[in-house]
Amino acid sequence: MVAQSKVARDIIFLSSLPPENHHQLESLLFFNRQQDKVRPGIVDAIDRYGTPEIVAGANGLKVRVASPVEVQCLFAVERNGANGRPVGLILYTRDSFERITVLHLVVAEEYAAGGPCADRHLLLRLVQAVRRVARRTSGIRHVELLYSQSRLRTEVACA
Repeated sequence: MVAQSKVARDIIFLSSLPPENHHQLESLLFFNRQQDKVRPGIVDAIDRYGTPEIVAGANGLKVRVASPVEVQCLFAVERNGANGRPVGLILYTRDSFERITVLHLVVAEEYAAGGPCADRHLLLRLVQAVRRVARRTSGIRHVELLYSQSRLRTEVACA
């Protein structure tokens, strides 16, 4: 993907992370101080799909859930020269023929509302990335966010 602006240049999206990012990913996913704001959604996601866990594979680090549900993850990585650090993660599954459900969605504190990088709209960009996946996937009509107070459900426009 070709960067169009400063915002797009310093954040890239990846489906896995290098093993050296394990501790940063662990902090982002499990020790994020913003969790309290969406705790009911986190509890619901864990009850329905299992606890998220970081796994190392041949292609690098991924996140899965402790149930037989197949999930996909997309990481937002802040690039600083040759190095990068994970600053966002969205974990989702196709749980019915017509629906993708976002199980977990997390951004680093500085990218959250009120943070110094909030103007980069990282949370929205992660959701938009999943909506693009949904538009390219046959049969998908809805994307649902478990963390939303009102169970936000967005329609996916057909291409």
